[in-house]
Amino acid sequence: MLNRTGIRYHGLPEGADTSFFLCKELIPGYLDGITGEYAIPKGYFVGVENPGEFAAYEAEFPQKEKLTLPGQLI
Repeated sequence: MLNRTGIRYHGLPEGADTSFFLCKELIPGYLDGITGEYAIPKGYFVGVENPGEFAAYEAEFPQKEKLTLPGQLI
């Protein structure tokens, strides 16, 4: 399903259900007549493309601890 802007999600065929893909105009009418495909920015995959460097970067931060706090649902 094409959203009302005419922009579809990367890798999905035209007509596929893209109800998870949200797009909001900041300026009304800015996307009128625009069609195309949204692709995830390459920088989002830096940890996959450079696992050693990413692990070294991640090691610079304190160890994370999962907490369960009052009022937390999960």
